[in-house]
Amino acid sequence: MAAAAAAGQVIGLLKVRVVRGSNLAICDPLTHTSDPYVVLCYGSEKVKTSVQKKNPNPVWNEVLQLSVTNPTKPVKLEVFDEDNFTADDSMGVAEFNVTDIYDAAKLDLKHVSDGTRIKTIYPVDVNYLGAESHVSWKNGKVVQDITLKLKKVDSGLILLQLEWAHVPGVTL
Repeated sequence: MAAAAAAGQVIGLLKVRVVRGSNLAICDPLTHTSDPYVVLCYGSEKVKTSVQKKNPNPVWNEVLQLSVTNPTKPVKLEVFDEDNFTADDSMGVAEFNVTDIYDAAKLDLKHVSDGTRIKTIYPVDVNYLGAESHVSWKNGKVVQDITLKLKKVDSGLILLQLEWAHVPGVTL
């Protein structure tokens, strides 16, 4: 695996469902709202959601996909407020690790009951979790639900659902 990661080979795909945001910062003082969208960065990859107009509690329910080359590298998330005439405002940042879902994807889970929790990750000062996160086996897939607490702002949570997808021919 280390040799593959060093060579930049894709070892798996991470499907990130950006479910919703809650209590996001108000960036437009005239309308007392914001026009938020989420950007995910992993290495040189950058993907983003659509803009949710005038909504501090947006529901995106959009799936973004990232090609994982190194499971120890975190995914960076930033929420922005879209502006028409000036640069978009940052509404907070967070990051999450791929390590937990990657480690679970390496296990032989074919005989595990559907809905089994493989690992629980707890919020601590060194991570961005706003609640416990569970890596689980659901419908024949390794998945993880994450609630991220945004930093560099007064408030804001982002709910994500991760799913690991194997790449044909790659052994973890």
